[in-house]
Amino acid sequence: MNRRVYCATLGCDKNLVDSEALLGRFAGQGIRAVDDPMAADIWVLNSCGFIDAARADSAETLRDLCAHKGDRLLVVCGCWSQEHGDMIRESFPEVDVVAGVGQFDSVVAACAEGETPPPDNAPVAAPAFPLAGPPIVDDPMKVDYTGMLDRPLLTPPHVAFVKVGEGCNCSCTFCRIPLIRGKQRSRSTTEIVQEVRGLVDRGVAEIQLVSQNTSDFGRDTGENLLDLVQALDGIDGLRRMRLLYLYSGLVSVDDLRRILDLPTVTPYLDLPVQHASPRLLKAMRRPGASRTSAQFFKALREDRPDLVLRSTALLGFPGEEDEDVSILADFLAEVEFDHLGTYHYSPESGTPSALLPDRVPPEVILDREALIMDLQAEISLGRQVERLGKGFDVVVDRIAGPTAEDPSGAAELLESFDDASWLDDRERDDLRGVMQSGAPVAIGRSHHFGYDLDGVVIMPAGDLRPGQWLEAEFRAVTSFDCWAFPRRGNDPQKGPQ
Repeated sequence: MNRRVYCATLGCDKNLVDSEALLGRFAGQGIRAVDDPMAADIWVLNSCGFIDAARADSAETLRDLCAHKGDRLLVVCGCWSQEHGDMIRESFPEVDVVAGVGQFDSVVAACAEGETPPPDNAPVAAPAFPLAGPPIVDDPMKVDYTGMLDRPLLTPPHVAFVKVGEGCNCSCTFCRIPLIRGKQRSRSTTEIVQEVRGLVDRGVAEIQLVSQNTSDFGRDTGENLLDLVQALDGIDGLRRMRLLYLYSGLVSVDDLRRILDLPTVTPYLDLPVQHASPRLLKAMRRPGASRTSAQFFKALREDRPDLVLRSTALLGFPGEEDEDVSILADFLAEVEFDHLGTYHYSPESGTPSALLPDRVPPEVILDREALIMDLQAEISLGRQVERLGKGFDVVVDRIAGPTAEDPSGAAELLESFDDASWLDDRERDDLRGVMQSGAPVAIGRSHHFGYDLDGVVIMPAGDLRPGQWLEAEFRAVTSFDCWAFPRRGNDPQKGPQ
């Protein structure tokens, strides 16, 4: 029987890598991954349980899957089920397999019973677990995250997330990640280099390094981030490397400068700060908070004015006052991050901050978030306007049709340029012509945008194709996205000249 599996992934990019590893283990048993859920006879929900909103999203998605599962097998795994497996088993009797984090082989074994044995060189599944049995959960420190080297990609074939470690050694008072995923466990440089070489051989040209705390890579094994990045930089065929989830208090300006000097490292750093109020950072127990300042970020840009900085802010931590938000706003105005994400504080069971008084009302958090994001929109637009008329290397992620029926959202994206800043009026007319014609557009990214994280560069598609690299000139910008035209002299095989 030719069985197929569909996997819905919620939460972060690290969870996406886990989904890919799980699908790789299914493939080892002859069960092929498909993009269309209706074509699959096994459904997997890889859930997120980071905060209340994530758990609610996981529950809502699972309810929808239960309502439409029919005679399919339904699996729930990931962070939510790691901690709430018994509740899921009781509340969702339609679910066939409940598993925690990293239980890839056990999940496959539970679903693949009775399958034709795989070829001799395929991974061997663990002993089978009964369907509708108890949750398959283990101590996160005992979980072996297998399958990273032979995983299919859920990203476009030219870009991949690479997970360099699991767990976190930090003790931030608001975060449950160490309770869900365990302490820091770095992969070896040798294994990561082997993985990336394999990905490049399959056509990947861009990687995004991820973990709960990438700055801490190797601290538990005697290796370090700089040596890892230098090893990856030497891989032929790798064009762009992006570092995510760095902690500014745990890595020095000098080390980051050395990393940024490497040819394949794109001038883009993701450094979540969570806040700027010294009082709140102390209450959060943010690592190195006392050594983090606007000057740290400004020093990074002294020699690299093109450096793109991304960060995250947590709003509504217990005891947060208007003065703290003003400190955060002043900090953002001084640093000028290119991209900023925000999320709301959630009191998490087992975390010290859950016991703190002075909770901030939800409506106040929303008002503060609106203030911060309005400010950030102005900052981002100012950074974007500086790029008008300049050319940048862009990789095409996909081709889309800008029609109302197009599920990719290209039409909505093009309409957002009604309020854009333009190089001149002629460019505005060119975009209107594309919209009226219904011609396809190419959606890609310059170094300013992380895959599935930030905005995009959108261009007339012409004869462009996914995975192609070219030089494009920015003709219009919003706070989030860019409208661009390919520059002449681009060779589809060689990229920009």
